[in-house]
Amino acid sequence: MNYLIILLAMLVSVNGIAMGETFTKYKTSFRVGPYPTDIVAGDLNGDDIPEIVTTNRGSLDDPSETVPAGDQLSFLVADKQMEYVALPQLRTGFGPYEVAMVNIDALKALDLVVANFMAKRNRDLTLLRNLGDNNFEPLDFGVDDEVLNYTQRNDADGNPTYTTPGFTSLAVDDFDADGYRDVVVTGWSSNIIAYFPGIEEGYFDKPILTSVTGSPRDIVIHDFNGDGEKDLAIALYSSHEILLMEGQGKGQFQEVNRFTSHGDLPVVLKLNDMNGDGKLDLVVGHRHADDSVVIFYRDKDFEFPVTQSIVLGKERNKIEHGIRDIHVGDYNKDGKLDLSVACEVSSQVVVLINSSQSKAAIASFNRERYTFKNGAPLALCSADFDGDGQMDLGVALWDEFRVALLMNR
Repeated sequence: MNYLIILLAMLVSVNGIAMGETFTKYKTSFRVGPYPTDIVAGDLNGDDIPEIVTTNRGSLDDPSETVPAGDQLSFLVADKQMEYVALPQLRTGFGPYEVAMVNIDALKALDLVVANFMAKRNRDLTLLRNLGDNNFEPLDFGVDDEVLNYTQRNDADGNPTYTTPGFTSLAVDDFDADGYRDVVVTGWSSNIIAYFPGIEEGYFDKPILTSVTGSPRDIVIHDFNGDGEKDLAIALYSSHEILLMEGQGKGQFQEVNRFTSHGDLPVVLKLNDMNGDGKLDLVVGHRHADDSVVIFYRDKDFEFPVTQSIVLGKERNKIEHGIRDIHVGDYNKDGKLDLSVACEVSSQVVVLINSSQSKAAIASFNRERYTFKNGAPLALCSADFDGDGQMDLGVALWDEFRVALLMNR
């Protein structure tokens, strides 16, 4: 069944461009490990000041090498607000790509769960249990490589460029309402998703694998049809699609629909109510030449009949921005959700401030730009870094190996 009726609202929904009004760049940036691909911030030690964690993927080498990529997280701690120092890095599997800050065990403190892209020796998923006093216990979980196919590019000799399964994103929730957090992960290199059931002893059980063609790149969780089972929406990188999967319980998911993402190489997917109608919408960012952010407005169940495309560049046939991440939040506290977009090629964070009228079916935005001269923004997070009650942004700068802060005015 085809659920999608497209009504495409184009660039007219962006009202203007400013060099920056909502945020100001903090005077100091902070050193992290090589090639950070993700960033999170939150209170990990109970001092009411957010710590900062980045995944340091490092350079990707031959997967047959003993060390094919980086295997650490940077951990920045502030003795007082805005004064961050780096503690010893935290060990993960090779190529840590995305991290979630969430409570997994019975302890009060938040833990870290990491999806590893270039994993070896079944260290595909890493749980860093927060033991307190800035100490973490690393625990690794894996997928049996013998049951996986490699589906991505090969080198000149015909050998795989990456390892399997090639985790690129993860989402954490209690799918079966048993009180234990479960994790679902996209396996880009093997065209799978892996569901790790949460258990009482050992934290995660053996993963349940589901085949997903199209190179699954990013994933979000929601009960779209209200049947009590958690469903999935997945950005498919190589087929340029959004996939909707209905939860069947016990780690099983069934494809409901897939439709074009209205751009090339969808790299990031978010789930938020962008027009204030009480229904969660999909927001997807494309890495390729159209440089577009596309909002799929939800009607009911798995139906997204209205689509809005926001093009960041001047031309759709060349890469001007290179979108890598999107953050959603109400930056000016007006009750409407805004967007910020990390752009690797233009070295900018583009902020889209929601200027919609009340009850508008399609959102309108005013655009702001924040340019970084010496680094390429690759990932975004939010926290109140200076304790003024405003939402600030953390920016992982890819080739400078630093974290910059955009402070809310």
